[in-house]
Amino acid sequence: MDDERILILVKPDGVASGHIGEVVSRLEKKGYHIDDLKIVLATKDQLARHYKQLVDKPFYPEIESYMQEGPIVAMIASGTNIVKVFHRMAGATNPSDADFGTIRGDFGREWPDGILRNVVHSSDSVPAAEEEIGIWFPEKSAEKSD
Repeated sequence: MDDERILILVKPDGVASGHIGEVVSRLEKKGYHIDDLKIVLATKDQLARHYKQLVDKPFYPEIESYMQEGPIVAMIASGTNIVKVFHRMAGATNPSDADFGTIRGDFGREWPDGILRNVVHSSDSVPAAEEEIGIWFPEKSAEKSD
């Protein structure tokens, strides 16, 4: 079985709360590789491409606003079955539903403004990962991990 690549974003709330190291540490403790990592300020274009299936939804402006609240840490990680495993590590999308011991269960919560701040994003499939890597790491989009 070949290694997969995944895009992981530590979202503005995760960065502001100091959880970058914990996300990286959890990946490394599982034996996965961090292939690239950078701090970015999300552009409207990147967000529209990343959330293309949600752009026409009435709640999309809230997503865009949230993802532009501060810096994001974008990383490419790789390893066998990393997409499936990191989804389990991240936990349920809604932090209130996420199991304790997951990133979202341990570090996420709901807020009075109703915006879903859930600490991390991770690609949900290998094809989605490659597409998302192209958005956040255009210089790496054609490369494959070793």
